[in-house]
Amino acid sequence: MKADPSKWNESSVYLNCTKVGIVYICSLVFLLLTCVAPSLLVSAALGEQMLPSGSESLPPAQNDMKIDVSSSHTVHAIAGQFIKIEGTITKLNHPNSSNETNRGGIAYISIVDVKDRVPVDLEDWSAEKGLYIPSIESGQSLPLEWNVRLVKAGSYTITILFNKDSDPYSPPVTSSKISLNVAPKLNLNPGNILPVAFGVPAALMGIFGTMNYMRGKKVGLYR
Repeated sequence: MKADPSKWNESSVYLNCTKVGIVYICSLVFLLLTCVAPSLLVSAALGEQMLPSGSESLPPAQNDMKIDVSSSHTVHAIAGQFIKIEGTITKLNHPNSSNETNRGGIAYISIVDVKDRVPVDLEDWSAEKGLYIPSIESGQSLPLEWNVRLVKAGSYTITILFNKDSDPYSPPVTSSKISLNVAPKLNLNPGNILPVAFGVPAALMGIFGTMNYMRGKKVGLYR
């Protein structure tokens, strides 16, 4: 049976036109994605590989520096003593080294109380809190040294750190940790009372002995 064109209404014609339009638009979008997307991906990949102008003058990462501990990694001492913390800072060879990247920084130590898990105040522990290094060239090594006074007994860790002037906001370069065990000081003369404790009785014994001798001599007991 053949369809009667006279029975078609306007709504069916509109629906058919809409379907054709949707198919046409989808085909056009697919064609654009097929042709343009690969070019955009290639351009993005090439753009990531290209370095911006003057990129060689940007400060390098902190990993071009290395700190080695020269002193013992385990220290046992008594409160009140002085110990020496020694290390060596080395700038590794860098192919793009320049005057800007050769700038130095500040090397310092951090002492952390193992029990309380907080850093200690270095005001009384070390007079040399930070060592300023004006510049350091690639392949160069510089010695580091701190004299530390052991103020309080306990268990501590000591770390040498370095912050670069050219990149002050990056994490510092750190050395391996030094384990420090400080024993309490045995004070046999607390408050400096031993001279008083022994001196006063000895003086009294001398006085009473002298008086006894003089009295005995008067009565003829001593000749």
